[in-house]
Amino acid sequence: MSRDERVIWSMSYSGGVRAEITDRDTFLGIYKFLRQALLAVSVEEPYRGPRLFEQADMVYRNEVEGSLDRFHGIETISRHDGALLYELRYGGGLLR
Repeated sequence: MSRDERVIWSMSYSGGVRAEITDRDTFLGIYKFLRQALLAVSVEEPYRGPRLFEQADMVYRNEVEGSLDRFHGIETISRHDGALLYELRYGGGLLR
């Protein structure tokens, strides 16, 4: 985010699909589901996706702490049976 051509807000993240998932169709299915979860983000907490999103056999969870000026969180995607498929950590806030 910028104001008067100066960057004032930033966010960084790392992670993704677990390394042991090598099947292309599974990989693409996880990111397709992630896109749907990210579209469901709330205005009150615009950090990645909503706190909980479920569709078909996958569950997206987003645990975030802080406010827009300083926050961090972790998002996960798992199957309904609990098998973890994806994990991403993120953080960000206002630049001073």
